[in-house]
Amino acid sequence: MKHIGTKLFVGFICMALLTITILWIVQAGFMRNTYLNKRINSVGHMISKTTASSTADYESLGEQLNASLIALDARGKLSYRSQGLPMMGMMVRTVQSMIPDEADGTPRYVNAMAGSARYALLGHQVRDGSYLFAVFSLADLDEAALIMRQQLWIITLVLVVSSVLLAVFLSGKLSRPIQAVTHAARDLAAGDYDVRLPVKNQDEIGQLTIALNDLGIELGRTEALRRELIANVSHELRSPLAVIQGYAETVRDVTWPDETKRSEQLNIIVDESSRLSQIVKDILDYSRLQAGVEQLKLSVFEICPVFELLLKKYELEASRRQLALSMSCPNLTVNFDKEQLDQILNNLMNNAINHARPGTVIEVSVIAQNQHSRIEVKNQGQPIPADMLTRIWDRYYRSSQINGEQSLGTGLGLAIVKSIFERHGVRYGVISEHDQTIFWFETCNLAIM
Repeated sequence: MKHIGTKLFVGFICMALLTITILWIVQAGFMRNTYLNKRINSVGHMISKTTASSTADYESLGEQLNASLIALDARGKLSYRSQGLPMMGMMVRTVQSMIPDEADGTPRYVNAMAGSARYALLGHQVRDGSYLFAVFSLADLDEAALIMRQQLWIITLVLVVSSVLLAVFLSGKLSRPIQAVTHAARDLAAGDYDVRLPVKNQDEIGQLTIALNDLGIELGRTEALRRELIANVSHELRSPLAVIQGYAETVRDVTWPDETKRSEQLNIIVDESSRLSQIVKDILDYSRLQAGVEQLKLSVFEICPVFELLLKKYELEASRRQLALSMSCPNLTVNFDKEQLDQILNNLMNNAINHARPGTVIEVSVIAQNQHSRIEVKNQGQPIPADMLTRIWDRYYRSSQINGEQSLGTGLGLAIVKSIFERHGVRYGVISEHDQTIFWFETCNLAIM
């Protein structure tokens, strides 16, 4: 039984059979005895009530009980019998055999000679020592039980047919979405990320379908980014390698004697080697952060010296691009992984320099806010489109252009920054409007000096 549809079908049928079985037990067993006991208790109560009184109208009592009455004196002699007493001789003898031990309301059942009818006999002793017994037929109860059994068979047949049809319908209705989700999941596993399922309900299966569709979208996006990364990395690695190889061969074969040209070309080789190392470093850093193989090394340090070194490091590059750098930093200490803070600031500064408009100022500032410090890196330039503000943190995402030129790099810089923020559990974000972009994040203060 491998298919869920078959399992659901069998489950529904078992529930239906259990319901039918309980119905048979209740109706054919408990309810039948209930009707019989109720009839016996009713007759017994009236006989007991009559024997407790000094006078009794046997004819009226017989009509009231719909039963025949037999009265015996203290010696067991017949003193009264109702007209129409069935099987009179046998009934009288049976009643006489019941005294005195069974004259306490205990019923005795007698079958008619033809075997098609049953009678119940029960009685009580009167105050004067005589006895009063009631004889009543159980044919109406037996007939009602027979009719009930016949009706139960009809009801059982209807329930079985209805249950089978309902089980087929429900098992198919419930299993089809699950089977569709299963096939879609296999398609996703096979690399078909365009598969989508219609969402027809908002129940758990509907939520599963929505989650699977979202998974397909994310996998498709990741696959597209992966392909883009492969293309980007291939291009980024090939370009500096080609430059290094070309200039190395030129230096070796042509310009080695010319010191000026040799130094210029060797500097290009060094620059391209650094660029190549940075690409590889970005990929390795992001892989390590995602794998969680590196532990945080929290330490307490002053933030201003970090900013001063940052500005000195990028002073020449900013000047080359006609940019100015400024810093606003009160004296305070923070608790952070210093190496990873350097990585954050380097990535944000690189990003700011790449996107800043020439002739503007890049501002790095620290703002003390109660128990937190807010660090901002601000540049002037074309703002980030609103629909891209959340995507810029995604891995492999790259801006299409930088100041009118095609964007270079792996697209991992901000993804690395995001991973570091999340590992530290700090708030972060970006604001981009009115030709100004501000990347910010918070960190804890330990003390303001």
